[in-house]
Amino acid sequence: MEFFAAFILFFLALRMIVSLVNVLSIQHLPDKTPATFPKVSLLIPVRNEEATIGNLLSSIQKLDYPDFEVWICNDHSSDTTTKILTQFALEDTRFHWFDGENLPDKWIGKNFACHQLAKKASGKYLIFLDADVTLSIDSVSRAVSFFQEKKLSLLSVFPQQKLETFAAHITIPVMNWILQSLLPMKLVQISKFPSLSAANGQFMMFDAENYRENRWHEKVKNRNVEDILLARMIKSEGLEIAVLLGKRDIYCNMYQHWSEAILGFSRNIHQYFGGTKIVMFLFWFLIISEPFAVWNAFGVLGIIVFALMVIANRIFVSLACRQNIFKTILLHPLQMISFTAIVFYNLYRRKETEWKGRKIRFQD
Repeated sequence: MEFFAAFILFFLALRMIVSLVNVLSIQHLPDKTPATFPKVSLLIPVRNEEATIGNLLSSIQKLDYPDFEVWICNDHSSDTTTKILTQFALEDTRFHWFDGENLPDKWIGKNFACHQLAKKASGKYLIFLDADVTLSIDSVSRAVSFFQEKKLSLLSVFPQQKLETFAAHITIPVMNWILQSLLPMKLVQISKFPSLSAANGQFMMFDAENYRENRWHEKVKNRNVEDILLARMIKSEGLEIAVLLGKRDIYCNMYQHWSEAILGFSRNIHQYFGGTKIVMFLFWFLIISEPFAVWNAFGVLGIIVFALMVIANRIFVSLACRQNIFKTILLHPLQMISFTAIVFYNLYRRKETEWKGRKIRFQD
């Protein structure tokens, strides 16, 4: 038991170091102006997004980037999304939208919408955005500058999450905690190993020529977790990728309800562990058993050391992701309950479920 407890403390210390490295390495978009300003295509798949799409399009109108177009694929929305899109297109000639084609067999809705959007785009760079994202005035300029400087084929940004409900506070930080304590984000850019990859479909920027040559979304057409898989594919081709964190530039107002977050995160959480559910389960088991094993082996002193490292880890992750440190630490036990629910829903979920009014079939 002492050996197991010692391993737990070692693993926790390692995760704490990784999260500290991610803070110190400053993985954010630099405040730089692009060398040139080629045309950028902002591409947005939408399906029943009346609650969020207006905020995104309003933020895009304020961008300081001089040459961009907006294409929106309306994927058979049944709410007032169409009305909102029509209004923006009438007010601003840079905005264009179209009704998506019927979903073919073996395609996931979002991937097919992105595939159609890429065909419409005329920019040198393609930026795919989710409808619940908002952008700061200089976000695209800074993204283009970084993309040019690093000669990338893919840039993905994990947006700064807006946590506006109690449910959001006890679910969304879980995913940041996993990513930031297991993956040194700098290695995504400098390492050649495809396994050291990450991406977030909420903001993915491609070189248009490379995208059209490879038709990336077509290659993951039936996969629910297209972002991480695309990152691994692109890196495996020897191309340069990078993943950063939002810092007052790219925001996301994600899940507001607990059940929605559990279902949403359960679709892809195993991909954080190399796509292996066994590794995911072992990580969960280790996390849940940590305090009991340490207490049993080392008593009060051990549990104090354990608690301090857990708190330090959460502080570092909160700093990197710009979350409220006090709330994150205070709600850590409830977040671990949410983590448990996400893991077990992933393990025992049905093969088919409904998402935004459409049945989807999970692909592992």
